[in-house]
Amino acid sequence: MVEGPRLDSELAEGISPSASAAHLARADAITRPQSRRRIAAALNRAIEESFAPARRVTAEAPLSVSAIRSCREQLITLARQIVHTENPRVQAVAIASQLAFDGRGALFFQPKQEPSPDRLANTITAALSALRVSGEFDRMDRPLDGVSV
Repeated sequence: MVEGPRLDSELAEGISPSASAAHLARADAITRPQSRRRIAAALNRAIEESFAPARRVTAEAPLSVSAIRSCREQLITLARQIVHTENPRVQAVAIASQLAFDGRGALFFQPKQEPSPDRLANTITAALSALRVSGEFDRMDRPLDGVSV
């Protein structure tokens, strides 16, 4: 989906999944178990790569190795909870998805910024905090099937 990154950003910021049909479709897509497993795998892969020997330069966005190493336990917790939380809040999954796949995010090295474990830690904390709220919260403002509003 071409709009995926924009929709993920808006969902991560807390926009309601019911804001539009596109937001709702994206929310449903990223909260599927298969999508959540893919997010967790990307987070775990980043941890593994941050402890691996340096590799050749590739087209992939470089990881923020020092931040990942200092936030290792938080990342492991996030990856585990993204997969195992029943009915996770869309905002939490969107934050984790951005973290895992957006090369401009806190998981990746930013050449114009000082490497900061705090930025990564704060992003992980935001995702974990959002996971503490049931996904039912996201459905509170959705119209019920067959009921006119």
